[in-house]
Amino acid sequence: MKKVLGICVTVLFIMVSGLAFAARELPPDAVVAGVVNANERLEDGTVGVDMSVLALTPEDEQKLRDGNYTAAIVMHVLDSSWSQQQIAGMKSIFDKYNVKVISITGANAQPEVQMDNIESVIAMKPDVILSIPVDQTSETPAYLKIAEAGIKLVLLDMIPVMLEHGQHYVTVVSSSSYGNGVAAADIMAYEFIKRGVENPKVAVMKLNFKHFVTEERLRGFKERVSQAYPWINIVAEYDFPFDMPKVTEISAGMLTAYPDLDGAFVIWMTPAMSLVAAARELGKDPKKFVITTVDLEEDGAYEIASDGYIKGTGAQDPYTNGQAEALAACRAILGYENPKYIAVPGYAVSRQNIIEGYKKILGVEPPDKIKQAAMQQ
Repeated sequence: MKKVLGICVTVLFIMVSGLAFAARELPPDAVVAGVVNANERLEDGTVGVDMSVLALTPEDEQKLRDGNYTAAIVMHVLDSSWSQQQIAGMKSIFDKYNVKVISITGANAQPEVQMDNIESVIAMKPDVILSIPVDQTSETPAYLKIAEAGIKLVLLDMIPVMLEHGQHYVTVVSSSSYGNGVAAADIMAYEFIKRGVENPKVAVMKLNFKHFVTEERLRGFKERVSQAYPWINIVAEYDFPFDMPKVTEISAGMLTAYPDLDGAFVIWMTPAMSLVAAARELGKDPKKFVITTVDLEEDGAYEIASDGYIKGTGAQDPYTNGQAEALAACRAILGYENPKYIAVPGYAVSRQNIIEGYKKILGVEPPDKIKQAAMQQ
């Protein structure tokens, strides 16, 4: 009898184990390569609207061409592919409708510099300013001056605190931040399943100040893990400043404190590359350490193509974002109201679609080294 009972217990254990293993599958809506959609919402619950609402009539287009209107672009940084693709998308629309871009500035991620840039641009009296704040809180006084000067404001990704839609800005345009965080979780889970890693331990790395877009990415990642991949254990959460050398230092400290980490999610690709540098310096095996992130840069794309530390990313589509922002600016110039929030779908990029994803997100052919790395087994 005891022998029979033992066999039954063993069979039951195998069945339960089998079910647990079977549960480690991607859900039907998981995206590890391709278009990312999600029900994007602002902090106040406003649901994102598709950019198709920004269409112009032939009469609108002619008014723009005849109007000799001007625009100014006030970025947080200029030395990133994301910024350059955003600007290229904006200019493709403004050039089409003869809206002259009279100023493009970057601030090296310094709020004080960007506030000075805003003051300078206001003095140039453009019809519309397109801008992404470095800091949503400290720069509010500078952004309020744009409305006081009677200039339309289109925001990228984030809304400075105290600014009201319709009074201080005409719309905010952003990619699928929450959805890109979800995609990063899907890619990580896919890698762990493929590599047979059970109960992996991972960390998350985020900014040490309020930053709505990256907070949404983190929320998307953590909620997806909690709901779809509860077998992934988030064991550490590290904050870092907007200072990449310090991110490398913090990353090294994290990897030393948690030597058994199996992976990490970093809220965008530039600091993710700092984590890559720290992992490489400490001799961590890229086949046993899965990094996922958001956005796409050339160095990170090579990591993905070569099956390095970064396995994939939920990337924004900055060129399309830039086009949506310019169209919203054109409509504002003509006196139309815009929805509060325009959401542009993101795009999941992994080794499966790195060539296609590189061209879509960065707008150019990938370098030969990325093509060659992607072709290797």
